[in-house]
Amino acid sequence: MKIRKSRKSTLNVLIAGLLASIFVTPISTVHAAPTIVLNHWSWLDASDGETWQKMVDAFNAAHKDKGVQIKMQVFPGDRVEYNTKVLAGVATGTAPDFGWGTGGLDSLWVKQGVIIPLDVLAKRVKLDLTDFTAQSIKVSRYQKYGNKLYMIPMDAMSIAMLVNTDHVKAAGLDISKPPTNADQLLAWAKAMTVKTDGKVTRSGIMMTGSGVQPSATWGIISSQMGFQRADKYLKKACINPAAGTAAMQWVADLFDKYQVSTRDVTSRYKAFQLGEGSMFWTGPWAIGGNIDAKNNFVSVPMPQVGTNLNSTYYELGGLQIFKQKDESRYLATMDAIKWFSDNSFLWTTQGRGASVRNSIANRPDYLTSGFPISARGAFLSSMKNANLAPIPVLAADDFEVYSGGSFISQQVANVLAGKLKVSDFMSTVCPVWQKDLNEG
Repeated sequence: MKIRKSRKSTLNVLIAGLLASIFVTPISTVHAAPTIVLNHWSWLDASDGETWQKMVDAFNAAHKDKGVQIKMQVFPGDRVEYNTKVLAGVATGTAPDFGWGTGGLDSLWVKQGVIIPLDVLAKRVKLDLTDFTAQSIKVSRYQKYGNKLYMIPMDAMSIAMLVNTDHVKAAGLDISKPPTNADQLLAWAKAMTVKTDGKVTRSGIMMTGSGVQPSATWGIISSQMGFQRADKYLKKACINPAAGTAAMQWVADLFDKYQVSTRDVTSRYKAFQLGEGSMFWTGPWAIGGNIDAKNNFVSVPMPQVGTNLNSTYYELGGLQIFKQKDESRYLATMDAIKWFSDNSFLWTTQGRGASVRNSIANRPDYLTSGFPISARGAFLSSMKNANLAPIPVLAADDFEVYSGGSFISQQVANVLAGKLKVSDFMSTVCPVWQKDLNEG
């Protein structure tokens, strides 16, 4: 009898141990699940980079105990290195999970499968696409590739004019009545330009002899004069080339005829901050640096130089998801992007451009938060005229006016350097653009 009792007792112990292993062990394993670390690459630097770092820090704090964190690597202002490493990462299966993109400029990445479509993922995480501005969603889609969404917009940017109020006062001008047309603009520029021994030492209109500044200026002025880089069907390049030529002449005249600008400026941002320029055509990314430099300035809308319309540059920034071997990471990445979009109030009041979320832009405190409205106001009001957007074809970079290394910026620089005649400018540009459109 004693032997039977002993066996029964042993059996009970074994059963109890088995039950413990079944019900206890899995619970402890769930609690010990590893945190997903999403890799994010950014090229943002200066004040907008500082604000974006705050956004990433806020995400990590909000998700500290939720099994997901973000690790960010920054490539300060270096898009070439960024693009090169993204392409290499996708090819080798080591690409970051997500990064920054510019709407309309990534047709080649779409074709190559570097970035993935986001419509289904947006629906799965319940991101309300109807809350976005119609233009931001349109620019984030690529018609040639099924009109799919390849970027979640974060902010929209225009080019407006920063004006040094100390220079305005010294010239006896009224900052409450800024220039609105070509004649007024040139009058203001001449009044605030300073020359020493016949040489411009303070530009009435901040300009450079090459790179982004004259190229973007030509793009805006040519659009205001009625020029189009391509028709709406993306079939024909250079609509109204005479207006493109006239705009190129107008830009060249800033240096040589009106003498309100100098080719000697190397760093336009630094020069304006140091008071070496009075009116500066730039985007909202320049606000923070000038506030930090304690520069006295306000923002005003671009004057209407041409007779066609008061056009200005449009740029859309957003977040893209890169192709991964482990596709199970996509949903967590999209969920993170949704969080950034839903919580983009800080980014669009103190980081960079205007909000693309109607629910945020319509908040009663949107205009009174972040940077002073005197500094950011024109970048908000100018959005209605911001229509100089990228041309969404494979060779989009050739058309891009806000790019120091693009084909068009090189041709503008050639004119200003005396290497290309103004009269030959359009005949040099148009055949290349037509070829780009033909290639799709």
